Amino acid sequence: MSYPMQIRLRHLKLVFAASSENLIFEDVTYFYGQMGAGKSSIARLIDYCFGGRMDLSPALQSEFVSATLSLTVNDKPLSLERQRDNDYILSSWSDEQGSYDRILPARNANGVVIPDTEVEVVSDLIFYLVGTRPPRVRRSKLRENSELSRLSMRDLLWFCYLDQDSFDSNFFQLDGGDTFKRLKSLDVLRFILGFHQEQVAELESELQELYSRRQQLQGAAKSLKESLLEAGVESEEQLVASIALFETEAGDVARKLAALRNQHLQIPHGADVLRQQARTLTEELVALEEAEPQITRTIDQDKRHINEIITLGLKVQRVAAARAVLGGVAFEACPRCAQKLPEREAHDCPVCGQNDPKEGESNLDPEVLAADSKARVSELEESIKRHEEQLIRLRRRDREIQRNKEALDNALTQLMRDYDSAYLSTALVLERRGAEIGQQINDLRRLVQLPRKVQELFRQADELQGQETTLRRQLEAARLGAESDMSNLRKLEAYFLDCLVRAQMPSVSAENVVKINSKTFLPIVMEPDTGEITVMSFANLGSGGKKTLFKACFALAMHRLAAEVGAMLPSFLIIDSPMKNISERENRAQFEGFHTLVYELLESELIGTQVILIDKEFIPSRADSSLSFAERHMMPNSEENPPLIPYYRGL
Repeated sequence: MSYPMQIRLRHLKLVFAASSENLIFEDVTYFYGQMGAGKSSIARLIDYCFGGRMDLSPALQSEFVSATLSLTVNDKPLSLERQRDNDYILSSWSDEQGSYDRILPARNANGVVIPDTEVEVVSDLIFYLVGTRPPRVRRSKLRENSELSRLSMRDLLWFCYLDQDSFDSNFFQLDGGDTFKRLKSLDVLRFILGFHQEQVAELESELQELYSRRQQLQGAAKSLKESLLEAGVESEEQLVASIALFETEAGDVARKLAALRNQHLQIPHGADVLRQQARTLTEELVALEEAEPQITRTIDQDKRHINEIITLGLKVQRVAAARAVLGGVAFEACPRCAQKLPEREAHDCPVCGQNDPKEGESNLDPEVLAADSKARVSELEESIKRHEEQLIRLRRRDREIQRNKEALDNALTQLMRDYDSAYLSTALVLERRGAEIGQQINDLRRLVQLPRKVQELFRQADELQGQETTLRRQLEAARLGAESDMSNLRKLEAYFLDCLVRAQMPSVSAENVVKINSKTFLPIVMEPDTGEITVMSFANLGSGGKKTLFKACFALAMHRLAAEVGAMLPSFLIIDSPMKNISERENRAQFEGFHTLVYELLESELIGTQVILIDKEFIPSRADSSLSFAERHMMPNSEENPPLIPYYRGL
């Protein structure tokens, strides 16, 4: 089996202020020579074309213009051109449908760039050309409802580009202080090892969609319910009852008007009726204004009681803790005056002389008090909630009375100005009231459907919650099934040990045992007899040279596993200074052993994998090797072996 993400680097074109360079890549491409020649800059520029960030060296600060990386992704040609200090990449590619050019963000997505796809950044384009979607994992590993985030090409490149700066300082972000990067690195390893199977990814995506839909339904229902409460509507039954009351009042108004027209008796003036209604509203308004401060004081008292109960609970806990601490102290002198204590009976307190309380007699049982406090706090919180709802209703009624009173005052003013006959004024009042009631009935009838809509939204949300529960059980079973198969982890352990032995890592032999923790994925090397009493890990390797060899061997083991199981890992490996801190003369065995290991793997298990090596010295493969080689010796200020920028002679 081979990599599903078959990426082959073809060449890198670099444009400088006064020249350009075209670097060709083969099965093995070797850049070696003196420091300051620009060797590491080549690797950084490749990463820059894949969307990476780059701190320009003094030479590049002075001369660099642009970089264009040509490659193939599953035999589809792709070109990535990025200008200096630019956050966008000009991407050109061809497939069965034709040729395309798009300007894509290097890292920060701003929405879909290619219609009918999920391509937002350059990383997504590579997954698109491979013919798959970017893998999705939970952003938070603690919350089941956490949203999903993508695994990008940048995350996978941690295991394909071993940069010089972090080679001996961190182990693929797994032991670093950046929690976000550590979790992303763990996600990559789970994905490659098969701990994150396609079924798990689909279930996680479906669960996230269900959760989002439920949140939307609950949010819409809650907003609509709050709006109805603000408008004074609590339930459909309340609306129906209000409509019935208004209809009864409308009937009364109609009967009064009919009786008024049929009689010629002396009747009160309409202004008197309005005045009486205004007095009634004023009295109710005064009562509301008196009730509101009382309710507010009650709420404040309940809140103070809650705080006092919580404070009392803390004091009881402290007393219990102090008693637990002091209960075992054998006092010889009074803790207050330091005088020697008199002799006490065995069952008496040595300090106060009172009988020690028997088991169960204490009235300061923290658990009982905690339970009582919790119950009392719940009762007070419920009381506060009821009073706050009552306060909302009072304020709503207050506004309603204010509006009605203002309308009555305006009507009374107008009525007194016109001062029609008693019959006419009374008839106008009744007709105006009849019209108001009719309008209110129409408004309430339109609102009747809204409480039903609220209930329907909550019902749909409850159904989705039930589906979530079922789906979450399925997801948990799928995760357990994925993580229960440890065969790939065992293979990775075997490949890692094999790489260490063949690279002639000091003190490591085929008799040693490698263990990789399935939670942290940090490998350790142990003696077969002593177990974990004495272990070798990246953290305790004192030598920087050992750390680089340790890390490079793990990367090779990862690629061996990915090639065997068909994991989604790019099929190239850039190793910048594998012999960093290692002398090719003093440590000749390790120098030759590592390179021999790389060449042998490329001719066997890693056929089709491309390797770019950057180091101080060059060691060739054997003469009959089937690998294609490209090598370049680089030296600063040299015409024969020019640096990356041939004409540059500055810092």
